[in-house]
Amino acid sequence: MFKYVLVLCAFGCVCSAQTPQPASELTAQFVKTGLFMISGGGCNTLLRLSGNGLILVDGKLPGNYENIVKQAAKLSYSDQPIRALIVTDSAENHNGNNAQFLAAGTQIVAQENVKQSLVQASPNGGNVALPTITFRDNYKLRLGGVEADLLHFGNAHTNGDTVVYFPNLKVVALGGLYANNPDPDFAAGGSLVEWSPVLAQVLKLDFDIAVPSSGPVISRAELEAFKSKIDTLLSRATGLVKKGVTEDQFTGQLKTDDLGWHLNFPAQRLHSLYAELSRTN
Repeated sequence: MFKYVLVLCAFGCVCSAQTPQPASELTAQFVKTGLFMISGGGCNTLLRLSGNGLILVDGKLPGNYENIVKQAAKLSYSDQPIRALIVTDSAENHNGNNAQFLAAGTQIVAQENVKQSLVQASPNGGNVALPTITFRDNYKLRLGGVEADLLHFGNAHTNGDTVVYFPNLKVVALGGLYANNPDPDFAAGGSLVEWSPVLAQVLKLDFDIAVPSSGPVISRAELEAFKSKIDTLLSRATGLVKKGVTEDQFTGQLKTDDLGWHLNFPAQRLHSLYAELSRTN
């Protein structure tokens, strides 16, 4: 069952200052009626217009708050407030301006593991700008005649990946589930083994446009092709482990050039990947 929320007011928050960084130049692109992609500042941000305020997906690196607000006002031709910020995982390029959004009355919505990751990442246990609303598997946000379904299908890029589905527009926001190279963040609960099953669930949705957290929008066919390549990669990788290829030899023997990928994991991430593959055999 979906949970429901009508975003009208702000909850209390715990905030701290983010490390100041220069603002980035942001550019906007029309996606579908009432939906825009704002690029730059560390990630793609989606802006969804409604009759009672604005919805954002992912809030960029620190230092970009004012520019996001300016872009939102320009694209909406209004001074409507940003009612909700949905963050698709715990990375800083999605959460870098949480404190300013919260101070302005915006509610921040995230999968429950994102909140836990932000707490753990806080230096010396200090205060962090935490989500005001969390969910486990799904959450339905309704605002001013607009509906957004927030869906967590399992661990892939992280353990808090959220897919944001706008059913009436047939658009999904993928967060980090699509990238030039599949790059599970094992420290944040990511998984290469579970990545394809997560994408299989996404592909059950009725959509024709998908928006990753970086790069251009993609089609359904492009996401299907990406999943197919992950399946191939996983098959080859598990095959090597079954054959007894050691961790030191693993990347040298894993063929990826025909997939268009160059996997260059640091030592700790390679160790985590090899350990995950070993557990599945």
